Amino acid sequence: MRPPVRPGVLVAGILVAAAAVAQAPRPTPPAPPRREVPGGTVVVTPQTETLTRIGPAPGVELAPQPLGYESELHCFGYLGDPNEVFPVKIIGAESVAEQIDFTLSDRLYLNAGYDHGLKIGDEFWAITPEQLVVHPTTGKDLGRFYQYRGRVVIDNVEARTATATVSGACTDIPMGSFLKAFEPMPIPLARKSPLAKAGDPPSGKVRGRIISTRDGIVAVGADHTVLVDLGVADGVEPGDFLTIYRYAIGREYGIRPVGAYWVNVPPPAGVFIPRTYLGEIGVLAVGDRWAIGRVTDSYRLIEVGDEVELK
Repeated sequence: MRPPVRPGVLVAGILVAAAAVAQAPRPTPPAPPRREVPGGTVVVTPQTETLTRIGPAPGVELAPQPLGYESELHCFGYLGDPNEVFPVKIIGAESVAEQIDFTLSDRLYLNAGYDHGLKIGDEFWAITPEQLVVHPTTGKDLGRFYQYRGRVVIDNVEARTATATVSGACTDIPMGSFLKAFEPMPIPLARKSPLAKAGDPPSGKVRGRIISTRDGIVAVGADHTVLVDLGVADGVEPGDFLTIYRYAIGREYGIRPVGAYWVNVPPPAGVFIPRTYLGEIGVLAVGDRWAIGRVTDSYRLIEVGDEVELK
């Protein structure tokens, strides 16, 4: 039977072994290859190193990336029926004596309670009906735009009334705003493909137009959010990309006023002209015949009425 090893002796042995390894001479690297050429000259072949490429190899796609940010959807809105009905409405507030518009953490009073199925913890959009959206070239009414003002959470419920606290605010929430059940909207992931360029032929896929912009902005560029007249019925899905272009045919008859916008119109019959490439849109969310998109690339000024084509 071996005698037991005391802990102190074991630790000391480990330290001595480690010191011996540390003091051992490093191996001498091999000398570079040498060769002699006629005339007595000695040529030394230089050593080389292998470098690892950082990033994808040529032709390999990057991993999918988010096309936008939560605020670009949660603070935009949707195109709906011009006469959509909302049963729940903000009719009062705790601080109504001091203010008429409300924001984060304000407590609001509602015109519905248990009688409309409200429960503590329910979350809603705060919505205001806005302008009718008119198609920039056909003049057809496409529906009413409903703006998301923020979100509220029910914190107390009575038989025919309830209170809600503002949990998120994009802008002011006015008295009289309506509530609509909150539904999460995930940001789509997509791989960016090479951008279109001047002279590229049409893709041959579905085409539409920019019909409205966030906050009524007239001059649109990269990172702006827009509404287009393509949706699920046209085969468009979140994560798709749309090429933006126009036919520039002269300002004297190429644009006309539509509401607050000056929009670009198609060339007259019999007039043919190359496309002017403007940029690209990443689709964030879709409805039946509309979609919300973020301008991911802007080459020139973009306006309502400019055409889009699915890539």
